[in-house]
Amino acid sequence: CRIENCDSCFSRDFCTKCKSGFYSHRGRCFRGCPAGFAALEELMECVEGCEVGQWSEWGTCSRNNKTCGFKWGLETRTRQIVKKPAKDTIPCPT
Repeated sequence: CRIENCDSCFSRDFCTKCKSGFYSHRGRCFRGCPAGFAALEELMECVEGCEVGQWSEWGTCSRNNKTCGFKWGLETRTRQIVKKPAKDTIPCPT
């Protein structure tokens, strides 16, 4: 195996078990998972985390379900969950 920090390989270029303290991700071994991936501690693997879409435009100012002026109300915006995380490893942001 010619992969650094690998204990067991499927082939010369694909690791099946990383050394202690390293996470397996797509046949390689890393100290931490790449962006967008979460560390699954029990398996020492990187799995896909939550993916959210773009923020919506700000809504109108409202208070007690009535439209209000620029003060004393609440404006909201939302974003949709595009992909749920694998096994709820990292919760999606609010």
